[in-house]
Amino acid sequence: MIWAVLDTNVLVSGFGWPGTIPAQIVDRAIRGEYLLCTSRPLLRELSRIMAYPKLRRIFDDPARMVGLLERVALVVEPSARVNVLPDDPDNRLLEVADEAGADFVVSGDAAVLKVGHWHATALVTPREFLAVLRQ
Repeated sequence: MIWAVLDTNVLVSGFGWPGTIPAQIVDRAIRGEYLLCTSRPLLRELSRIMAYPKLRRIFDDPARMVGLLERVALVVEPSARVNVLPDDPDNRLLEVADEAGADFVVSGDAAVLKVGHWHATALVTPREFLAVLRQ
């Protein structure tokens, strides 16, 4: 089974815009087609972002969505901190990837994608990840 960490930008797009590539990725995680890996800090970030005033009309119940992810995901507590992306909270993605032994980090963030690989983890776009899932 494929193990993957989804960046908050992918989760927000996936929950908020049905039919998009991120939505297909989130749906496949919920159906158990791959193992979604995350951490408490990433779940808190998702909850915080979904509560932004400009997103409130899209996400009427962020706690329900975060709760759903908690039920379907492997929630890890990273044992080590990294600072590959200087002073960037996206380092939490790499920490989860390390702790879980994830195959992929899926992100729409150019700074994350520029890293390319982190140890044994490939950093890919949502489109690239969906292509892998379809194979």
